[in-house]
Amino acid sequence: MAVLVLPLSGCGDQVRMAAPDELEAFERAFSAVPTVDMDRIERAKLKTGPYRVVAGDVLEFTMPALLQAVTAKEVQAAQARSQADYPYLCRVRDGGEIVLPAIGPMAVAGLSLSQIEEKVTDAYGSYVVLHPSVFTRVSEFKTSKVYITGAVQNAGVYALQADRMTLSCLLTEAGGIAEAGAALVRIVRSDETDDDVDADDREPILLPVVNTNIPFQDVALAEGDTVIVEPTQMPLFSVLGLVSKPGNFPYPPNAEYNLTQAIAYAGGFDPVAEPRYVTIYRLKEDGSVARVPFRLIKKGEFTDALATPIRPGDVVAIEHTLRTRVNAAIHNMMRFNTGVYIQGRDLWD
Repeated sequence: MAVLVLPLSGCGDQVRMAAPDELEAFERAFSAVPTVDMDRIERAKLKTGPYRVVAGDVLEFTMPALLQAVTAKEVQAAQARSQADYPYLCRVRDGGEIVLPAIGPMAVAGLSLSQIEEKVTDAYGSYVVLHPSVFTRVSEFKTSKVYITGAVQNAGVYALQADRMTLSCLLTEAGGIAEAGAALVRIVRSDETDDDVDADDREPILLPVVNTNIPFQDVALAEGDTVIVEPTQMPLFSVLGLVSKPGNFPYPPNAEYNLTQAIAYAGGFDPVAEPRYVTIYRLKEDGSVARVPFRLIKKGEFTDALATPIRPGDVVAIEHTLRTRVNAAIHNMMRFNTGVYIQGRDLWD
């Protein structure tokens, strides 16, 4: 049998290399990414601009004290004061109005602070000879509760003021996305359980995440919304066949592995079979599998194929060829075992 096997040891591997079109299809293959409803994201896009007052805000007006006087006694007291301006506080009612002395209710919800100042000044124009100087600021912002959970540093309930009710602000408050990254951000609207809400609007907004960045414009939130940052499932690559430790190995999001590193993870080549070829199996977008063999050793030296990049989900197979089977057969037939036979009495006597 040895005489028959030895001449075969010089036979080639008989591996058919990939054609140019097969290699091109292999390099084009990539993993599918989550789909995004861009229309829903466009409808939820944050409107930029100055802060707009909302119901529940507390406004502080700095204006001449005389404008706040509604009785003769208050007018005399205001004229006797040494300071010209005094603050006046009022809360924006649920209907969007505030109540000013001598003026009464005034709608301010949705207006900027400069627009409110102009509106108040015009309202007092019929009561005074000169236009008064009115300064307005938000003394207390209304806050709304939103929820965030999942792959963030600090999940929980956060109370955000009206001008910070956005996804990016909530992520910032929660300490950002976890270091391991996230697969997508799911925004569940608080009105999804309402019977009068259109069924199309009940679907949550899905935002795929690239590493730790959201590749879309900011999204406005409403009180009671829930943001779920779904963690990534660590992708894997597999190495099997004529290696020391075949198995599945993690492929971190920021890593870029090549064939050399993949084989090193698996403990290196089988020293007996001494394979020279490796085949990479890669899933294509249409569900088919691209299969491309690479020659790693030629004339006793490693080739540039060892630098071939691998991607998450790839299967690296170091498969048997005619030559490796002959090598294994010769090793099994010509193996020498040595040992020492020792009886118990030899140890104890």
